[in-house]
Amino acid sequence: MAQELEILEILAELIIVLVSVTIPTYAIAISLLGPEYSKMVKKVTEEKESLERALQEKAGTGQFKLEDLEAQIKIFHDKEQKLRSRFNPLSLYPTIIFPNIFFGSALVCVLMGIYDFSVQSFGYWCAASVILIAIGLAELAYSLSMIQESACQS
Repeated sequence: MAQELEILEILAELIIVLVSVTIPTYAIAISLLGPEYSKMVKKVTEEKESLERALQEKAGTGQFKLEDLEAQIKIFHDKEQKLRSRFNPLSLYPTIIFPNIFFGSALVCVLMGIYDFSVQSFGYWCAASVILIAIGLAELAYSLSMIQESACQS
């Protein structure tokens, strides 16, 4: 019985450590996000200006087709969406909020296991907290991999 309580206490300590890791992860992401976001805005602006110049040239020569314009606008929006999607994993929610929701839920499971301790409920609370920790770690690992990818592209 004392061993089961000790396991739950170790899980609680692990969760607290994991929560404390998310804040420096976000600090790293933000330090990369600023310069990368500026590059993205500059690239999108250049693409937009290039598209506007091409459109004005075609309008001036009379070689203007609506299908060509629609295709170029679709290509531009696809490029813009691709550039913007690179920054989603570096933002607040995937880096801090989502992992901490899972870590917090795991901590609640551990605390429920300690509060309502019985040999029968120990396995349930322990398994639930381990699953939630694993999901939180997967979210955090995904954010870290996107941070690494952004750092390599800089």
